[in-house]
Amino acid sequence: MNIYKNPFLLYALALLVLVSCGDKAKKNANNIKTLPVYKVTLKDTIISSKFVADVHAKNNVEIHVRIPGLLDKVYVSEGQKVKKGQILFKISDVELQIQLLKAEAIYKSAMADLRIATVEQEQAQTLFNKKVIADKELELSKAKHDAASAKVAHAVAERKAINQQINFTTIRAPFDGTVDRIPFKEGSLIENGSLLTTVSQLDDVYAYFSIPENTYFQMMENKTLEKQGDIELVLPNGMVYDQKGQLRTADGEIDRETGSIQYKAKFHNPKGFIKHGTSGKLIISEPITNAILIPQKAVFSIQDKQYVFVVQKDGVVKMTNVTIGSTLDDVYILNEGLKTDDLIVQEGAQSLRDGDKINIKQM
Repeated sequence: MNIYKNPFLLYALALLVLVSCGDKAKKNANNIKTLPVYKVTLKDTIISSKFVADVHAKNNVEIHVRIPGLLDKVYVSEGQKVKKGQILFKISDVELQIQLLKAEAIYKSAMADLRIATVEQEQAQTLFNKKVIADKELELSKAKHDAASAKVAHAVAERKAINQQINFTTIRAPFDGTVDRIPFKEGSLIENGSLLTTVSQLDDVYAYFSIPENTYFQMMENKTLEKQGDIELVLPNGMVYDQKGQLRTADGEIDRETGSIQYKAKFHNPKGFIKHGTSGKLIISEPITNAILIPQKAVFSIQDKQYVFVVQKDGVVKMTNVTIGSTLDDVYILNEGLKTDDLIVQEGAQSLRDGDKINIKQM
């Protein structure tokens, strides 16, 4: 039968084709995903880097005994603030004072012998000039004078040494600071070299931290260490110290064993709140202006490269390579790959292929 000669059959066939095409178009429309998108804009932000830190006092000196003896007097208490030159301890110097008296007597005797030798030399010189005595007698008088002078010098040195030892019995603060623990009590027998206490100067403290070699060069490339903003110290209890730090260089070379370089941050500590030996964390903040920030969920990786789907005007997505500069909590800072006002797929990129078409979900 010829369908072209049968109008009814031709009409039915055309209707069937239209219905089939409509169903296919409806099916294709139903397969188009509706996904949220993100519009790229320039924003100012702050990058924060965290480092483990050990806090040291500006000065921290151990006070050791330089001469043995009985601890005669303790003039300070643990935790007390002291001034430079203030007496901290006194070691008994009774025996040294006796030795000093003996040394003084020896010195005076040597001086008397020197005066006698001086007079004898002058007389010998006069007699020699008058040719009363031979030159050998003159030389003998000079030798006696030299020997007497040597005894005086020895006596002076001995007296000075004993005085120095007596000075060692009075221990003074080397600088303004705070006294640490005092292990010995008055009356204790102290050996040479024993640790009496430690004095810490706490008006400023330094937080030492190490930067890994690769991080150091990245920070140098980004000039992070030059344009760093706030440096915060987080104490062991989680509290952020109320003073901001100032970056200082600690080492001039990379430690080959650890692969890191050490820096320090200076913090004012006017109330002495932070003690020597405290541990904590440093947060170094770097201000970034006009940065491109995108959600981490928008990025996917293929063979160690990062991509996003850029949404074009017709809704078709294009896979685009991006270079990540830094990572924040839930966003990436890009170095390159996108420009202002680009639209990218914010979520659901894993279900797309390059060239797919999407509907934009209104956020």
